[in-house]
Amino acid sequence: MTYPLSRALSHIRKNGHSDLTVRQLSILLALRKGLRTLRGLSAELAVSKPAIHRALDKLEERDWLQRIPDPADKRSVFIKLTPVGEAFTKDFS
Repeated sequence: MTYPLSRALSHIRKNGHSDLTVRQLSILLALRKGLRTLRGLSAELAVSKPAIHRALDKLEERDWLQRIPDPADKRSVFIKLTPVGEAFTKDFS
Protein backbone atom coordinates (compact mmCIF):
# COMPACT_ATOMS: atom_id res chain seq x y z
CA MET A 1 0.00 0.00 0.00
CA THR A 2 1.42 3.38 -0.96
CA TYR A 3 0.75 6.59 0.93
CA PRO A 4 1.56 10.10 -0.23
CA LEU A 5 4.26 10.44 2.45
CA SER A 6 6.36 13.11 0.77
CA ARG A 7 3.40 15.42 0.28
CA ALA A 8 2.21 14.76 3.83
CA LEU A 9 5.66 15.43 5.31
CA SER A 10 5.89 18.69 3.36
CA HIS A 11 2.47 19.75 4.65
CA ILE A 12 3.45 18.86 8.22
CA ARG A 13 6.68 20.84 8.11
CA LYS A 14 4.92 23.83 6.58
CA ASN A 15 2.29 23.82 9.33
CA GLY A 16 4.63 23.46 12.29
CA HIS A 17 3.97 19.85 13.29
CA SER A 18 7.54 18.60 13.09
CA ASP A 19 7.08 16.45 16.21
CA LEU A 20 4.67 14.12 14.39
CA THR A 21 6.26 10.68 14.01
CA VAL A 22 6.20 8.53 10.88
CA ARG A 23 4.08 5.99 12.77
CA GLN A 24 1.54 8.67 13.73
CA LEU A 25 1.49 9.93 10.16
CA SER A 26 0.94 6.39 8.85
CA ILE A 27 -2.01 5.98 11.21
CA LEU A 28 -3.57 9.25 10.07
CA LEU A 29 -3.19 8.25 6.44
CA ALA A 30 -4.70 4.81 7.09
CA LEU A 31 -7.66 6.40 8.88
CA ARG A 32 -8.38 8.59 5.86
CA LYS A 33 -9.75 5.43 4.26
CA GLY A 34 -12.31 5.00 7.03
CA LEU A 35 -12.99 3.32 10.35
CA ARG A 36 -10.32 0.95 11.67
CA THR A 37 -9.77 -1.21 14.74
CA LEU A 38 -6.57 -1.29 16.78
CA ARG A 39 -5.99 -4.84 15.56
CA GLY A 40 -6.66 -3.78 11.97
CA LEU A 41 -4.23 -0.86 12.15
CA SER A 42 -1.63 -3.08 13.75
CA ALA A 43 -1.93 -5.63 10.94
CA GLU A 44 -2.13 -3.04 8.14
CA LEU A 45 0.93 -1.13 9.33
CA ALA A 46 2.85 -4.20 10.58
CA VAL A 47 3.35 -2.62 14.00
CA SER A 48 2.67 -4.12 17.44
CA LYS A 49 -0.60 -3.30 19.16
CA PRO A 50 1.17 -1.60 22.12
CA ALA A 51 3.09 0.65 19.70
CA ILE A 52 -0.13 1.53 17.86
CA HIS A 53 -1.84 2.21 21.19
CA ARG A 54 0.88 4.70 22.25
CA ALA A 55 0.69 6.49 18.90
CA LEU A 56 -3.11 6.64 19.12
CA ASP A 57 -2.86 8.21 22.59
CA LYS A 58 -0.70 11.04 21.19
CA LEU A 59 -3.02 11.62 18.23
CA GLU A 60 -6.07 11.59 20.48
CA GLU A 61 -4.43 14.26 22.68
CA ARG A 62 -4.34 16.51 19.59
CA ASP A 63 -8.01 15.75 18.87
CA TRP A 64 -7.10 14.22 15.50
CA LEU A 65 -8.83 10.91 16.15
CA GLN A 66 -11.40 9.34 18.40
CA ARG A 67 -12.06 5.87 19.71
CA ILE A 68 -15.57 4.51 19.51
CA PRO A 69 -16.56 1.45 21.58
CA ASP A 70 -17.71 -1.53 19.53
CA PRO A 71 -21.22 -2.30 20.80
CA ALA A 72 -20.88 -5.91 19.62
CA ASP A 73 -17.54 -6.53 21.36
CA LYS A 74 -16.74 -4.65 24.57
CA ARG A 75 -13.02 -5.49 24.19
CA SER A 76 -12.75 -3.74 20.82
CA VAL A 77 -12.87 -0.11 19.73
CA PHE A 78 -13.17 1.54 16.37
CA ILE A 79 -10.83 4.40 15.54
CA LYS A 80 -11.69 7.24 13.21
CA LEU A 81 -10.52 10.71 12.33
CA THR A 82 -12.25 13.61 14.02
CA PRO A 83 -13.24 16.66 11.96
CA VAL A 84 -9.99 18.25 13.17
CA GLY A 85 -8.04 15.21 11.96
CA GLU A 86 -9.85 15.22 8.64
CA ALA A 87 -9.05 18.90 8.16
CA PHE A 88 -5.40 18.29 9.03
CA THR A 89 -5.06 15.42 6.53
CA LYS A 90 -7.13 16.86 3.68
CA ASP A 91 -4.08 18.38 1.97
CA PHE A 92 -2.02 15.19 2.06
CA SER A 93 -3.05 13.87 -1.34
